[in-house]
Amino acid sequence: MSKVKKGNRRLTCDIPEELHKELRFLAVEHDTSITKYVKAILEEHVEKVRKKE
Repeated sequence: MSKVKKGNRRLTCDIPEELHKELRFLAVEHDTSITKYVKAILEEHVEKVRKKE
């Protein structure tokens, strides 16, 4: 297992194969990694939810 950078936390979750496949395709389409793509999606969602509060 790789070391987590200082100030970060590792998030591990099981997702359906089809969702993983779609994430791979989307990451390639956006010329990025799945990790960076998912992180961007999560940041966008958190910001959107916080604005509603």
